[in-house]
Amino acid sequence: MGGVLLQWKDKWLFDEVTSQLDIPSHEFKDVFDAHISELFVGKISEQEFWQKIIGGTKIIPDIISQTFQKRSILDYNVLDLARSMKKHGFDIGILSNITPETRKILPKQWIEEFDHVFFSDQIKLAKPDPEIFSYVKERLSEYEILFIDDKQENVDAANRHGIQSILFEEYNSLRDELTKRILIAP
Repeated sequence: MGGVLLQWKDKWLFDEVTSQLDIPSHEFKDVFDAHISELFVGKISEQEFWQKIIGGTKIIPDIISQTFQKRSILDYNVLDLARSMKKHGFDIGILSNITPETRKILPKQWIEEFDHVFFSDQIKLAKPDPEIFSYVKERLSEYEILFIDDKQENVDAANRHGIQSILFEEYNSLRDELTKRILIAP
C-alpha cells in the first residue's frame, strides 16, 4: 500500500526522525530495519520500538503514524487503475506492512473498495517473511495472484512463493505492465 497506492518513501520518516533528534539517519537505519517487522506484526509497541532504536532519547512515540498522515498522499491514478480492474471482473486486494496506529488513520471509504485486505498488524506477519505469502496464498487459493510492491525484497519473496509479481516504480509503467499481463484496457 505505502509506496504503491499511497505515495510514501521511508526516507520521509528518516528525515523526520533525524530532524527531531539531530542525528544522521545512517546511525539508526540498520537497527531500524532490524526491528521494524516486530512493530509491524504487533510484537512491540511504537514506544518500545523507538526505545530499541534510539535508547532513552525522547521522540514522539507515534512519529511513524504522524509522519505517514502528514506526508503520504493517495495516488488516485493507482486507485483508479485498481477500480478499473475491479470493473473488469478482477478482485483487488491490499497486502501491507503497517503499524496499528497508522492503520487506524487510513480512510475507510477507499479501503472498503478492496475485496481482500491483509494488514501485517492484524495477521501478525510482515513482508518479506515467507510466511505472509503462504498465509495469503492459503486464503486466496482459488485465485491467481498478481502482487505489486515498491520494494524489490518483497517482490523477490513473493516470486519465490510462486506469486507473479511486479516491482512498482511509477504509475505509467505499472499500467503498461498490467495491460500487457492481463489484457485490460487502461
